[in-house]
Amino acid sequence: MTSLGSIRPDGARRAIRFERRYTVPPGEVWAALTEPERLARWLAPAEIEPRAGGRLRIDFGNDVVTGDVLRFEPPALLEVEWRFAGEDESVLRFELAADGDGTLLVLEHLALGDPHATGYGAGWHAHLDLLEALLAGRTPGSWDARFAELLPRYREVAAASLP
Repeated sequence: MTSLGSIRPDGARRAIRFERRYTVPPGEVWAALTEPERLARWLAPAEIEPRAGGRLRIDFGNDVVTGDVLRFEPPALLEVEWRFAGEDESVLRFELAADGDGTLLVLEHLALGDPHATGYGAGWHAHLDLLEALLAGRTPGSWDARFAELLPRYREVAAASLP
């Protein structure tokens, strides 16, 4: 079982953080984060202009995320604005580092509104599980089922992180 991510105060808002180790080199993980055909397999159909200042669009069906690419430093750092209808703008950051024969991925989603941190915690956890399965050559499970399983646990994590 993969350990839970953490939720912490981020000024007046919240931040979530995950650390995951994958058994493939950083270039493989980077491709999964930045190539639209690979993003669609673990996150959602997406368009990304691969440069700082480029545009990002992720289509979750009824919901679309847009933003600008803030930092694009292959294969180590991707940081994007996260604009989602009904929420204040936040920032999503992926950092990759070689770790032996694999990769350490750190995902931080910063400046989240308090009511949204719980759902993002469970959601990112479920998406990172899909990414892990795909990078390992396994068939991923259901995002919806995993999200539903994780949501009560992230409610506990969020409650424990309150000051």
